[in-house]
Amino acid sequence: MQKINPTYFTYFLSERDEQGVVLISPLISTETIHGNDLERLEEFVTIIRDQIDLTEVKGIIFKNPLIGQAINYDILLQQASDENSFKLRLKSLLSNFNELNQQKKPIVGLMDSDCLSLQLSTQLWAHCRIALEQIKIGFPEVNYGLFPGFGATIQITEILDAQDALPLVLQAKIITAQKAKEIGLIDLISSNIDHAIFQAKTWILEHVHEQARKPTPPWDGAQWDNLTVPIKKRNLGIKPNIDNCMAVIYQKHNLPKQEALRIEIAYFIQTLRDPITCSIIRTQYFGINEATKATGPLANSSYELKRMAILGAGMMGSGIAFEAARSGIDVILKDVTLQQAEQGKKYAEKVSAKWVELGKMNEEKRQALLSRISPTDQTKDFGEVDLIIEAVFEDKNLKAAVSNETLPFLNNNGFFASNTTSLPISELALVSPKPENFIGMHFFSPVDRMALVEIIRGKQTSEQTLSKALKVVRQLGKIPIVVHDGPAFFTSRIFFNYLLEAVTMLLEGIPASLIDEQAINAGFAVGPLAVLDEISLSLMLHVYDQLPHLHPSQRRCYDYLKKLVDSGRNGRKSNRGFYDYEIASGKKTIWQDSNLPTLTTLPETINIQDRLLHVMALDSYRCLIEGILDRPIDGDIGATLGIGYPIHTGGVFGHIDQVGLQKFVKDCQRFERLGEQWMIPTSLHQLAAENFTFYLGLQSNWPIQKQNL
Repeated sequence: MQKINPTYFTYFLSERDEQGVVLISPLISTETIHGNDLERLEEFVTIIRDQIDLTEVKGIIFKNPLIGQAINYDILLQQASDENSFKLRLKSLLSNFNELNQQKKPIVGLMDSDCLSLQLSTQLWAHCRIALEQIKIGFPEVNYGLFPGFGATIQITEILDAQDALPLVLQAKIITAQKAKEIGLIDLISSNIDHAIFQAKTWILEHVHEQARKPTPPWDGAQWDNLTVPIKKRNLGIKPNIDNCMAVIYQKHNLPKQEALRIEIAYFIQTLRDPITCSIIRTQYFGINEATKATGPLANSSYELKRMAILGAGMMGSGIAFEAARSGIDVILKDVTLQQAEQGKKYAEKVSAKWVELGKMNEEKRQALLSRISPTDQTKDFGEVDLIIEAVFEDKNLKAAVSNETLPFLNNNGFFASNTTSLPISELALVSPKPENFIGMHFFSPVDRMALVEIIRGKQTSEQTLSKALKVVRQLGKIPIVVHDGPAFFTSRIFFNYLLEAVTMLLEGIPASLIDEQAINAGFAVGPLAVLDEISLSLMLHVYDQLPHLHPSQRRCYDYLKKLVDSGRNGRKSNRGFYDYEIASGKKTIWQDSNLPTLTTLPETINIQDRLLHVMALDSYRCLIEGILDRPIDGDIGATLGIGYPIHTGGVFGHIDQVGLQKFVKDCQRFERLGEQWMIPTSLHQLAAENFTFYLGLQSNWPIQKQNL
């Protein structure tokens, strides 16, 4: 479009053409400014309001108004701390947006880049939305404890019906431009920005004498009820953003627009000020983003992974092979027999076929991926590789044997990684002539769906090897945490405590059904007894056989699990464990051991939840002071991503902060009579006396002076 009267503002450029169409674009020069989103949007809406009042202006086109990340969460949390000021600014902003939306002059939004969070909230006020064909659209902030604010929850539920709106506002679903057009969220799709501007201008000139605003679809209360009931059931009232968003949706019905916006503002600020929201944002947004970025002295590795070998083509090895091949790495997948190795490749064939079906990959890329995986039963096929990952059964002698056999095939700049859940890396490294090039890389199953990799640094592991391992994890698109060596490291160690606390409660006479039910009510996806059945009781026994010693509480649980295995109750694989499984229907029913005592007076159900959450958090603190963990945030990321610790807590240390350290210690003191797992380190008593918190908002308070611990 021919530009006349260009006007520069702090954050935006406004240009009007000879036909009276105004284009508003964000200034690229402001990209490096750590954005105050609210200030940007206030300037943005003022520009539109001033322009649209001019007689010579026929309509407005605007590009995505924000640059960079979708939301500056830290600034937003800070602004919400001054509730009255923030409320007034939001009320003024949304009142202005609403007035513009009621205008007869047409306003067109151009989604010229991924339209997420506040970008999408702003676009919803336009009369017509045009998107470039390659962009993504959605509200990822739902995953970080928020719900779509800035008028978005009101607007989108007026544009879409329930079945299309709810996945966006309550489930953080990200959709393509094609899907957005299909459901009516956008009006047109364009291949490039110039064509999009042409489409926008044409639309404006065609609608210049019409009421541009589209009619609101009728409210279908029954449809909303049917769709929100399962969401409420899953949420269990533990994520305030979900409950608050649904409250906005229901309360806005039949209200004037300004009153509906007032309700959204109130719930949005309430959500921002909730400690749960800060905990989720700290771990799931800032913590994970930091973990995925290569920063500091370990970021300068010149190491490049092009070719690797994986020892063991079971569930874990085949999953790692798929992820490596997907990342463009050539993989030699070795097992004892060629048939077993080829079976491992079939996993990649199955998963990639599903990805093609879902539109996440085309057939050409699938075939290229599969061509990178070479099954073998011969070490001579390795040639020279940049990395060997051992992923065989959890047995010291077996791991030592396969490591010793394959180490000679590493090139001079390569390193060796053991995928182990619990075996000490420093001991496994003794088989290597260069133990400094040996490290632990604990992947989680299924590898293609689990984002975390726990990197275990042995006593001999060098900085260079750690740097290479971090680079590999990021190359695979995974999220790393770094922990130090010790029995079961971090995630497995605290997860075993979770499982064994459930068995301990069972032995105390607490019904099995109540234990798993309360675990789910606490926010775990699956109850601990159901988890034990899935991994198999015999495997749990095998893991504990590898540990240097068991304390009496662990021994009691071990003996009971062994008794169950000896009686044929090994879990799902034997169709009997803590649940009974019907082979034909696939249904399962909880089994209550009649040989166990039954409490005549059951504890308060909250105690079951506390015990399951607290026992992992308490042992996480031990990991911190023992040097297994360097930072609380690594524990929080590892617990939530690796073993399903409830996200609303922010993680194990976030949970302690939410409970309050003094109350947490008192709770653990009540449980001390139940076993050694509840022994409280003296240093934790000291910190409780000082009202210590592991975090202050988004910032960590650790490390403290360790000589005082």
